[in-house]
Amino acid sequence: MIVAILLGSAVASRAADAPKRVLILHAYNYTFPATTIASETARKRLLAGSRQAIEIEADFLDLARMPGDVHAMRTANFLREKYAKMHFDLVLVIGTEGVPFIIKYRDVISPGVPVVFAGGSAENYAAIQLPPDVTGVMSGFDLDKMLELAERLQPNVTRFVVIGGSGRADRGWQAATRKAIEARKRKFETAFRVDLTYDAMLAEVSRLPSDTIVLLLSVYADSAGRPLIPRDVAGAVAKASAAPVYGPFGTFLGSGVVGGYVETYESMGIATADLALEILSGKDPATLPPRINPGQDFRVDARAMQRWGLKQSNLPPDSIVMFQEPGLWDEHRNLVLGTISIIVLQALFLAGLLFQRRRRRQAETSLRESEERMTFTAASVNVGLWQFDRTTDELWATEHCRSMFGLAKDVPLTRETFIAAVHPEDRRAAVGTLRGALRGQAAMTDVRVVCPDGGVRWIRVRARSHLDDKGTPDQLNGLFVDITDQKTAETEAEQQRQEVTHLMRVSVMGELSGAIAHEVNQPLTAILTNAETALYLLDQDSLNHAEMRNTLLDIVSEDKRAGEVVQRLRGLLKKGESRSEEVNINELVDSTTALLRSELIRRQVLVESDLGANLAVVLGDSVQLQQVLLNLVVNAMDAMSTTPAPQRRVMIRTLQTPTGDIQVLIKDHGHGIKMANGKQAFEPFYTTKDHGLGLGLSICSTIVRKHGGTINLRNDDAGGAVAEFSLPARVMMMAAQ
Repeated sequence: MIVAILLGSAVASRAADAPKRVLILHAYNYTFPATTIASETARKRLLAGSRQAIEIEADFLDLARMPGDVHAMRTANFLREKYAKMHFDLVLVIGTEGVPFIIKYRDVISPGVPVVFAGGSAENYAAIQLPPDVTGVMSGFDLDKMLELAERLQPNVTRFVVIGGSGRADRGWQAATRKAIEARKRKFETAFRVDLTYDAMLAEVSRLPSDTIVLLLSVYADSAGRPLIPRDVAGAVAKASAAPVYGPFGTFLGSGVVGGYVETYESMGIATADLALEILSGKDPATLPPRINPGQDFRVDARAMQRWGLKQSNLPPDSIVMFQEPGLWDEHRNLVLGTISIIVLQALFLAGLLFQRRRRRQAETSLRESEERMTFTAASVNVGLWQFDRTTDELWATEHCRSMFGLAKDVPLTRETFIAAVHPEDRRAAVGTLRGALRGQAAMTDVRVVCPDGGVRWIRVRARSHLDDKGTPDQLNGLFVDITDQKTAETEAEQQRQEVTHLMRVSVMGELSGAIAHEVNQPLTAILTNAETALYLLDQDSLNHAEMRNTLLDIVSEDKRAGEVVQRLRGLLKKGESRSEEVNINELVDSTTALLRSELIRRQVLVESDLGANLAVVLGDSVQLQQVLLNLVVNAMDAMSTTPAPQRRVMIRTLQTPTGDIQVLIKDHGHGIKMANGKQAFEPFYTTKDHGLGLGLSICSTIVRKHGGTINLRNDDAGGAVAEFSLPARVMMMAAQ
């Protein structure tokens, strides 16, 4: 029993390892591109997608050129004799005409073997009783989408002409077309031009009015029985037609047909192979009914559209435009430049060899002239070229490099000379760039060069290494680019941004001027009252020193209060360089709410604070950060202008996130924001206020980002909007300029 079990296991193992055999039958011959493409794609998919080895045999049935039972029987007998000693696990039929053939002659060729077919529409197989073990992938013929494409491209056309052949497969497509046209709501003046000879067909389309939609179906044979190749017919019809021609087959594209809602025969081959792999893996074909190929989309030929003056802007969304011919420069700019450079270098190299064989002096002269031209070209765009040989410690540079670094003509061009001309604070960066290039990395840095007259020039240093045969960098090549004008422009832009930021602070203070005046007026009024009281006490016969002391202390207290208000306003309104200092966010929140106290009372807005304890400090510009808080709180008050007074509450919360960042949240009870405007709100000049400039949130975003943080707007689940920003704690960040 043990021996029998072991032998059975060995036999089963050999059976499992045995390769699967598949017979691919082409309904037509090799001249039909559709079946050839689908077959080749299916073959590759079968070999790549199967875990078992697959052996594939293939034959052409040639049923289009030689219709009739005599040829079919002869072919079936030929296949039986050819594959008499082979057992196939599956037969794959490519092409509509092959399905009736295999159903009729399967018992002759390969009895009982499952069949998978590719191609044809449901109407093609409506009259065929498919056995349970015969399944396949059918073409999805969607005439509605085909007409949608034609109507978009030719919106004013009402005439519709259908061109078709006389073959058996052709009639199936024609029946499907008639059915689709009858079911369509929009009615065309429709004419079917089928059962014509090939010459009559071409003559017919040449006489059509230009405002006609021409739909070309398959033409495997004309009315005279002449076998034809549909793609060749499509090319001839498109060339002869006086109106745009559309077609439902992918092979028509490129032949002059405008396009259609088509499937590629690559997708047909893949879908068919996937279905075959399911059966080869052990699934019962009876449980796998025929399916529609999902790989369909709108495809058009850009050349045909240009011929008929059709606009690509009228195409349905996600349409695929094929045979687009962009300009050579637009499509291959880098390749063209590289090719030109290579050609120029090759020409110089060949010229050098020829001149060297003839005259060494002529070669040297040519090389010198070439170097001068290159140097002149670089100098004309304010660029200097240089090369450093590490093995010999020699530096070569163009003369323009000398003028860029302010070096006299008698000063030798060496590495030390150039580094000495660099600003002392930038020398380490320059040396680090060169060392980085020696490690095999392209490097770049910007340095300042001190000119002999005391002026400063900005130079961008680019460097990359050249490796020898051993992979060791032996040379450095690079550029010196004068970017002084660029740096000057950047500095001016930064100054302008600083001016705009200051103006926005002044603008906010202008909006709050009434509240600020009231905030200053209160302590001044108290000071006046206490001063009058002190004068009154001095006029009394007996001076009450305790009461006089309390009165004077009140004057001092109110004076400090007024001074703090003025100091805060002065800090917000003053101009000057940004500074980086330790900022306590909780104290900044308290200072801001104190500054806005009168405005909050005037607008009947209640501020609720939930400030985290023991928060780490952040490093930045306190004036700019207070400007962010001021803008966000004022925006929160503006958002609640139509909110009932009892509900006008602003919640300010601070906390430290798990990552260590300090987070500030300002929540209002207004109408919220439109989600589509969440990101747009931070763009310059975007505003939802009638009186707004659209710069407040943009400046807030710039300030927060320059401090290394993030800012965001969102709606709260309980209503209203939440503005939140986060800043890194205990990390020195550059303040916004």
